[in-house]
Amino acid sequence: MTRHSTLRVALTSIPLLAAAVTIAFWGRSAAEPALVAAIRRGTLTATLTTSGTLKPIQSITYRSPLAGRETEIVELVGEGTRVREGDLLVRFDTTDLERDIARAKQEVAQARMDLVVAEIERKEAEAAVKGVAEGEGALAVEEAKTRLQLAEKKVDRLREEHDQLKPLLDNGFITREELKKTVDELEQAEEDLALAKKRADVVIGLNHPRDTQHAALQLAQRESQLENTRIRALEADARLQLLLAQLEHCRVVARRPGLVVYEEFLNANPRRKVRVGDRVSASQGVITIPEVNRMLLEASVSEAEVHRVHAGQAASIRVEAFPGEMVSGTVARVGTLARASADRPFDEKRFDLIIDVAPTDLELRPEMTARGDITVGTRANVLLAPVNAVFDDKGVTVVHVRRGGAVETRAVRVGEGNDTAAEILSGVAEGDELMLTAPAAPVTAGGSPRPISAPGPGPEVAAVAPKSR
Repeated sequence: MTRHSTLRVALTSIPLLAAAVTIAFWGRSAAEPALVAAIRRGTLTATLTTSGTLKPIQSITYRSPLAGRETEIVELVGEGTRVREGDLLVRFDTTDLERDIARAKQEVAQARMDLVVAEIERKEAEAAVKGVAEGEGALAVEEAKTRLQLAEKKVDRLREEHDQLKPLLDNGFITREELKKTVDELEQAEEDLALAKKRADVVIGLNHPRDTQHAALQLAQRESQLENTRIRALEADARLQLLLAQLEHCRVVARRPGLVVYEEFLNANPRRKVRVGDRVSASQGVITIPEVNRMLLEASVSEAEVHRVHAGQAASIRVEAFPGEMVSGTVARVGTLARASADRPFDEKRFDLIIDVAPTDLELRPEMTARGDITVGTRANVLLAPVNAVFDDKGVTVVHVRRGGAVETRAVRVGEGNDTAAEILSGVAEGDELMLTAPAAPVTAGGSPRPISAPGPGPEVAAVAPKSR
């Protein structure tokens, strides 16, 4: 293809009315005024025509919110319904879910009670630690130390008294029995001191460290138990909240407006679309909502024409389902790599083309066939001829010029074009009258066949080869 493919499409797509006029022409004179058009100068808006299908800019598929279980569809909006944001789409059965929620609430209540008990036990363990450090344990240590000090003082006092009485016995001031009594008391005091030391060693060096360690261990166990109980309570509460959220999500509403399309039910054989009463899992799509208010036209452009198209160009879109209606659009993206048909690898390569469709009141639907006319340029003060006055004659682009009573066939060079007009680069002059239908053979004024004239001077442009009219 060349950059004139738009003109080629226009030339090869003859309207029915033009065909009827052509048929009627064969019974009329070559000079019929209605079948003649003059070459004129004007401005040409060049377009490139492509066709494709409409696609939604976004689609949302809705599924069951209950992961890991099947649930029954109890209510379903009608397929083809146009819904708004917030409209009910599908409602799932919640019987099993409500039963699970009741059990989860019991688990939460029990977990909270266990949490209270664990907190009390932790406080008791803290009190035990404090008791060992500052209460009964500390008091026992102080008592042992005090008894030891008293015993030591008593022994010292009795020893001092014994030492004082012994000289008195030697001088005859006291009797031996009085000294013996002091000796006995000293011996008893020393025995009490030895026992007090042992008791102090046991209380301070053995019992108190053991009680302190035991209390600390009990506190650590209670704190760990409290933390585990707290985690179980949080997990139970989170599970309950999840089930409550799933219960709420069993009533599925539309997150965006669009058109309701049912998904195929994968468990059915043969395949069919979902319906009320089906049991579905979270992996089974139920409804897809294509956002039909924002559509794209997916088309393609030939390798020879891709240089003429770029993002931002305006386009006029005609949808086959709405003849006579036109929607504006804008080229959004042109493919980076060319692709060829898988079953026809030697055919012309094409580039993907995406056109944004402007919002419209037409009820557009996905997969509708549409044609896009992309404005690729404007040519000012050029020679213009109607597209149905330009013909292909064995690979040569020609026009049939009326001169007086004769018709002269000339080869021409064409430039840009659109659905109605073609730019003539050479071969004719302004004011020349062109036939809108082809004669049976090139003729002169005398009626004898005449060869095709060569085009006049003009820029070298590849000729378009439209089909003969």
